[in-house]
Amino acid sequence: MPGCSDTNDWIHERLLEIEGHKVNGDTLPFKIIETKDAGFLAKVKGLYAYISFYHMPWKYYSINSWTAIAPSLTGKTFFCKIHKVDKDHKAILLNGEFPQFRKAELTTGEEYTGLIIEITGSGLIIDIGSHFDWKYGSLTGFLHASKLADNRKTSDFNSGQKITVLYQEAHENGQLIFCADRERMDWQMGIPQGLVGQTMWAKVTRQPGSKKVEILVRGRYKSKLIVDKQTTTTQHKKKIKKLKNELADGDLINCGVTGFDKKGRTLMVDWSIDLDDDSFYENSISNNLDSDTRDVLSNLKRQDLKRSD
Repeated sequence: MPGCSDTNDWIHERLLEIEGHKVNGDTLPFKIIETKDAGFLAKVKGLYAYISFYHMPWKYYSINSWTAIAPSLTGKTFFCKIHKVDKDHKAILLNGEFPQFRKAELTTGEEYTGLIIEITGSGLIIDIGSHFDWKYGSLTGFLHASKLADNRKTSDFNSGQKITVLYQEAHENGQLIFCADRERMDWQMGIPQGLVGQTMWAKVTRQPGSKKVEILVRGRYKSKLIVDKQTTTTQHKKKIKKLKNELADGDLINCGVTGFDKKGRTLMVDWSIDLDDDSFYENSISNNLDSDTRDVLSNLKRQDLKRSD
């Protein structure tokens, strides 16, 4: 067949070239093409090759973990050394078991998107290497079930599923620790505690038909309305109670943050601040509220002033 001999000659030359790289211990780039039973079909120097999971640049405890991330590795390039060349069968085996990645700098409280590689009874094992397109290799960490957001359980997730987590810390053994609960993470970092002494906007949440009102500072941090018994008049207390009962789900109000309960992750707030206090609006602007939110706050200010007349 015309051209067949030329193709065979080209393949033979490449195999000899690759064999030379093996002898010299050279490092070569390889590209993952598709997943096989226990490894990947790859290409090196234009020829198909094979690299097993056990010879990849990082390790997992189980093949299931490789199966979970395999789709995200297709088309990615890593580096290898030639493990074996079989010219008769035109087979090439690769070995990527050597350091080839820079260390990633993770920021506490920063969000990273990862892939769930294992689900245990106590939590999820997550690899955020995909967040960096694998340029830092594997970055595996643990998300304890108690740190899942919105009362979710480990049974709500599947292996291979994408998940957004917050980086919390690294243990002495190097294991990364993740959190999926932004509020919990913020309390650990001292962000809500830093609001004490400031006038903040808060969002009201209330279930239809319920008398229970929850006030979330910055729309996120649970708070408890405190009325100073010594300095607040009975008339003012009644006014506060009346206004609280009139609040609807989604309303925005202004509150002065007076303290916090770290264990209960609750801010103490005072709703007795004058609505004409310009510091409230200055704080609103400094906290990067959008113009629509500031308009809502201005409307609420006018409404409350009318109620007090």
